[in-house]
This record gives sequence, structure tokens and C-alpha cells, in this order.
Amino acid sequence: CPRSLMYRFRLKLLVQNYVSINESYFHILDAASGKLEPLFAGQESRKIGYGTAKWTAGGVLFTSDETGEFVRLGELNLKTKAVRWLTADIPWNVEEVAVSQDGTKAAFTVNEDGLSRLYAGAAAGPFAAVDAAPQGVLYSLDFSRDGKSLGLAANTPTSPGDIYSMDWAARKFTRWTESETGGLPGDAFLAPTLIHYPTFDSAQGKPREIPAFYYRPQGEGPFPVVIVIHGGPEAQERPFFNPIVQYWLRELGIAVLAPNVRGSDGYGKSYLLLDNGRKREDSVKDVGALLDWVERRPELDRGRVAVYGGSYGGYMVLAALTHYGKRLKAGVDIVGISNFATFLKNTQAYRRDLRRAEYGDERDPEMERFLNSIS
Repeated sequence: CPRSLMYRFRLKLLVQNYVSINESYFHILDAASGKLEPLFAGQESRKIGYGTAKWTAGGVLFTSDETGEFVRLGELNLKTKAVRWLTADIPWNVEEVAVSQDGTKAAFTVNEDGLSRLYAGAAAGPFAAVDAAPQGVLYSLDFSRDGKSLGLAANTPTSPGDIYSMDWAARKFTRWTESETGGLPGDAFLAPTLIHYPTFDSAQGKPREIPAFYYRPQGEGPFPVVIVIHGGPEAQERPFFNPIVQYWLRELGIAVLAPNVRGSDGYGKSYLLLDNGRKREDSVKDVGALLDWVERRPELDRGRVAVYGGSYGGYMVLAALTHYGKRLKAGVDIVGISNFATFLKNTQAYRRDLRRAEYGDERDPEMERFLNSIS
């Protein structure tokens, strides 16, 4: 790989030791001697979540949440070890990063309220948004060997993953594939609207708003509603192509709401922590606030609302049925957690410490009583 050979003309590799979403370490591996050198000074004494790292002509591009709420793109100068943050003005997580083989060009995606936004520019910056990119979730960024084109995959609400290329100079896109949709025309599928609804508490002196994707069937309604709650809980509902949702919309005339309640990834570290431990049922209250929003919408049938989710989303279904049963017509719980204390005792040993940081430590008698009280 040419970029690796640039570094002192010896083959050196970037190696990541991933511990958890909040802790990882990068090293430079000398392929000849096997020697490992920390990429960042003093990294062993700090717990920082790093995402990816790529060689450039002048150093290393990397992503990290070290400096604030969001994962940012930084540039490390290998000679001085100085770090320069390149996306400090973008209040969203940087996800995918690609660098051309000569190390002079770079592109990355940002998770902007669940949607991907593509940025491109010189490897050392500046970067500009590419508004002509497909609207959905972008991934698998990769440059052509000559650096004149950028390849990527796009999954959108109306089409499964397809392959595109972008002419680097013209910023024009070519679509190369048409994914299988069972013979159904692409125009048969419906895209969601991104909404934000107020919940029970405040943030920065204003009512806190919860993001959600609203899929509305064709027609006037009133439509029955399915609220789809993702798992994780540190996952994020994003506008991927979902054939079940499309079936509900097109064939059954059901509206779908897919919220990113507190504790979801993608909205900053503070938002991610809002449901930890004794705050667990605060995320359930966000579902109650969404029911309030449904009741204010004349096109939605408040008397026919169901909740649907799997794994941690299944717990949210059970909790919503417990607290808001009189406002719900049905619930579908797929392999959901019903009791966090017994879950922690019986899950695989390697998962316990990671899950205890999220749900609470059931070995503490007071926490065990709390976990049983919300079972």
C-alpha cells in the first residue's frame, strides 16, 4: 500500500486495539520488526473512543470523540505529534473516512440527524459538503486508484444498497446498480419525513425535542400507527430501506413513527447517557410524549396505535404497554428484555461489564431493587 510505504519507506501499519465504544487505542506497527509504537502521546493513560485512522501524505486522519460531544475528524502530524481538528464546526458525528492512494484527497460522511452528508476536499482540508450525493445512509467510501473518482454505497428509504461513483472534479454522480426489489417499481416506495417532537423535560432552557422518522401512507387518513423502537439501546434509527415498513405503508395503510429516544447514538455523548442506570424509564416517557404528538395529528388514528421492537426495543415495547396500555391497541415484543437484573445475571460474562455501565450493576442491592421495580 503506497501510503504506508511513504512513512520512512518501510511498511508500517495502523493497528487499533478496540476495547469499547468509549475506549480504544491506535498503534503504528513496524511490519519488519513487529514493534508497536503508540500513535498518540500518552494514550495509554486516557480512555478515548477512536473510530478510524487513515494514512495521508502528511500524517494520519483519524476520528475521535476526545474534544466534545461528537466524533470529529482530526489530523495528526507524525513528526511533531500535533493534532489539528478539521470538523470542529460540524455538530454531528463523522463516520466513514476515505483517503486517495497518493494521500492528497479525502472524503468523509457525517451522521446529520440520522441522514448521511458527504464532504470532500484536500486531505488537510478544507472540506465542502457535496449536496448532489444520494439522500440516505452512505457507506463503503473508496477512491479509484488514480484518485479521479470516489466510490460509495447508498441505502435509501426507497432503494436497498446501490453503488455510485462521484467524478471528483465535476462532483457528478453515476449510479451503477439497481438492487433487487422483488419486481416492485422504485416509485412504489415512500420516504419518511424527519420530525422533532417535544418531550417531558428541558435542554439548555428549552423543551427537549426527540427526533423521529415519520412515514405517512398515501391518502387522507385517519391512519392507524405503528411506533417502531430500535434496540441497542445505543443504536440509532436511520432511514434505511425497510420492506416491512413499506408493506405496512403501501398495503395496509399504516403510518409508521420511528423515534430516536434518549440514549440513542448520533446526537452527542450527553444524549447517549440520558437513559443510563436509574434514568432508564425516562426513555419510556419519550414514547409517551410521542403518543401525545400522535393525538394532536388529525391524520392519525389515536385509537389504533401499536408499539413494535426487538431486543432492547422489545423492553421498550413491554414498558410502553405497562405505562401507556390504555392508549395502545397492541404491542409486538421480539426477544425483548423483561427484567434487567436477571438479564445481567444470565447474559454472557464478556457482556456484563459493558451492559452494567448502561443498565446499572445488579450486584448492588439498591440497584437490583430498582431494576426489579422496572421489570
